[in-house]
Amino acid sequence: MSFLLSEDEALRNLLKGMVVTDQKSVTGAGATRSVKVYFGQPDQELRDQTYPYITIDMIDIAEDFNRAMRGRVKPTYISNPNTIGTDTPYDGEVHDWDINFPIPVNIDYQITVYSRQPRHDREILAQLLYTKIPLRFAVLETDDNTVRRLDVLDVSKRDVTEQGKRLFVNAITVRVSSEIAPETFNKMYKVLQLNVYGTEDNPTLGRGQFTPIDFTIPQP
Repeated sequence: MSFLLSEDEALRNLLKGMVVTDQKSVTGAGATRSVKVYFGQPDQELRDQTYPYITIDMIDIAEDFNRAMRGRVKPTYISNPNTIGTDTPYDGEVHDWDINFPIPVNIDYQITVYSRQPRHDREILAQLLYTKIPLRFAVLETDDNTVRRLDVLDVSKRDVTEQGKRLFVNAITVRVSSEIAPETFNKMYKVLQLNVYGTEDNPTLGRGQFTPIDFTIPQP
């Protein structure tokens, strides 16, 4: 679904750009290092797993009934779901279309921060809760020129010991208010016919026999 890709990338872009500072040495100021952001836990075989870093995991999608409305609307920020091609831009002179009010949904993400040093742990947490995703009035700017509401639901400390070393972990659950055009679901057709067959040698079904299932779906 394109609306998920928009929120995913927007959240990743929001979390990019954070920098932490190593502890000062005797000779001068400590070195700085950037905080990488990944979708899901990075595989050591595919990329360097250097600390600190952040992972983003989508954990839930649910309809928000409190924001549900009825009626017709022409949302210029949503690509026409009836137009062939997902990247077709909306043109009011060409696509004079309207749809039912978009279905409001809540998309929940878990943002997990991993670091080896307590200094880095506090720096990242401060940047997140003060500038990136404050506890109140946080917003998410997406590529479709809309501003989504971003709520922090929970902040949890989950520090562990890994291979004899301390690993500082912060798990932050956030919620993004989004929506999806109801016409998107019109492309999903119900199964009208279900055929169950026996094996080639014995059409009569028996215990332990393989039962292939044939679905007949009408084409639009």
